[in-house]
Amino acid sequence: MSPHHNHNEGEAGEGRERVPEGHLALAEIHADFARREARLARAAAAAGLTRREFLAAMAAGAAGAGMAAEALAGSSPPREQGADAGRKPSDAPPPAPAPDAPKPPARSRVVVVTHPEVVLKEYRVNPPVIRQMLDRAVTELTGAASAADAWKSLIKADDFVALKHNSIGSPTLHSHTEINEVVQAQLTGIVKINPEKFLAVDRDVPAPYNELSAPFTLPTRRLETRLRRLYTDFATAIINVAILKAHWSTGLSEAMKNHLGSINNPALYHGWEPDRLPMSVPELNALPPLRTKTRLVIIDAIQPLFAGGPNDNPDYRWDYRGLIVATDPVAASAVGLRILEAKRAEFQKKEWPMTAARLMMAHAQEIGLGNADPARIDLVEAKMG
Repeated sequence: MSPHHNHNEGEAGEGRERVPEGHLALAEIHADFARREARLARAAAAAGLTRREFLAAMAAGAAGAGMAAEALAGSSPPREQGADAGRKPSDAPPPAPAPDAPKPPARSRVVVVTHPEVVLKEYRVNPPVIRQMLDRAVTELTGAASAADAWKSLIKADDFVALKHNSIGSPTLHSHTEINEVVQAQLTGIVKINPEKFLAVDRDVPAPYNELSAPFTLPTRRLETRLRRLYTDFATAIINVAILKAHWSTGLSEAMKNHLGSINNPALYHGWEPDRLPMSVPELNALPPLRTKTRLVIIDAIQPLFAGGPNDNPDYRWDYRGLIVATDPVAASAVGLRILEAKRAEFQKKEWPMTAARLMMAHAQEIGLGNADPARIDLVEAKMG
């Protein structure tokens, strides 16, 4: 996410707690967000556009995106070394995609929105603040002139929306249901979708949407899996609401892993060996019904868990008070991974990488699902309150 910071003795300054090479402290993560925001402003000025017009051009694709990418390329920071979320544990670049593999988008935008008043008490959050955060996030994400225009650009009035959230870990480590409620209110109130065509689910899917699809076969392990027909036959738009938490020390629960609740056999995926979750989860998300219908990704980073997991441990959970919002599940997850790794390094004062999670991001980019490389991610920070 930023130029490499080398905090060797003599360079870090007297009294500074050492942060492992290849990691950033949380304060440095946010300093990097500020640098990226300044780069965005410079690129907009170079293109002769206002910031809002520039964001809209980037979101438009085709000629607009090309113009924006050229402007950004002229002001890109040096590529970070060592801490790349898209790197394998060896820090070698991920292998190039096969010639017939789909290509990820040239760039992906990720919005990190934070608000100091989002947490009310313990695990309860403030719904009006959630609404403000989501409205700001989708506006920054799309470059629309208003929140209403942003929601309308993501979802259409005739869509059938399936919102996949994560209830595992209740009562203290799940995606906050207030997010689901705000999304539903904005879509029914602003976009005017039919309330009967909005369904927020996790693993318990009501009939007839819980019926299983024909089998899909994932390429690496030849694993056969079936999706709920909600995603294959009914929904025209998917909103992925995930929770940000460490999983079995070096793995990660995030947007891609959230869809283990959308299939018939999640137990067959588990295991953070390189050929299991790190490869199977991206390949699951690359299945056409999930890949083509996903319109919005929201990662709940309000109170994330940076170690342990999937069960809650208050010693490893903290109030980050943020949401990570994108249309690319890989880019959103890669940004979440960097935030967790920064917190882990700060906590341990020594290297504590999430190696299996890095493998998963690398494979997701390799198969063309999305962007994990920070050089391909346009990161926008929105601090509210």
